[in-house]
Amino acid sequence: MKYPFYAAMISLSMISCGNNDNTIDDPKPIDKEMYQFEFKSYAVKGTTLYTGSFGSKSNPDESYLNKYWSMYQEPAWKKISLDLTNKTIKLISETSSTDFTYSFKIENDSVLIKENNTNKPTYIGDFNKENSTFTLKRTLQYMKRESRESGNGLTVVQNVSFGTTQYDNMFGILFITPSDMTKSGDQVLWTNIEYYYKKL
Repeated sequence: MKYPFYAAMISLSMISCGNNDNTIDDPKPIDKEMYQFEFKSYAVKGTTLYTGSFGSKSNPDESYLNKYWSMYQEPAWKKISLDLTNKTIKLISETSSTDFTYSFKIENDSVLIKENNTNKPTYIGDFNKENSTFTLKRTLQYMKRESRESGNGLTVVQNVSFGTTQYDNMFGILFITPSDMTKSGDQVLWTNIEYYYKKL
């Protein structure tokens, strides 16, 4: 009678010890390699305007942009696909054939794309892996120089591109400094807009 009792006790002891000794840590989650984002909202991050004839500076409100960029409230691309494995980003319009795919690299949170015509990477926006969000950066640049007595005719330059614009990006081209804006119609305008995307 004693032996079956001892055998049962030893078996229970082994089971109990086995449960205590086989503690398995939860495996770490595998990093997600493909992200799909959809446009949610936008914000104008400041508009700067210099006008002649003294290069006066102002910061017009958002409604001023309609004269130069009527579609600024909506990005050209409703969705973004970010492939971390193949290092490609795809901008998807959903309404036209203006989808683009670029190779990219990430420095800190900044996403830099490789465009065909340039050797220098282009800053396109920020990827926040923790929050699974993407911020696309777009900028408007507009310059107008009235005709000059020296023979230089009217010159107008307008461009919408990726990234952000600062003072140094605008002066040194048509006008070296605001003091070169001597005609009443001379203008230098730029604005930076952020488009916010959330994961699908």
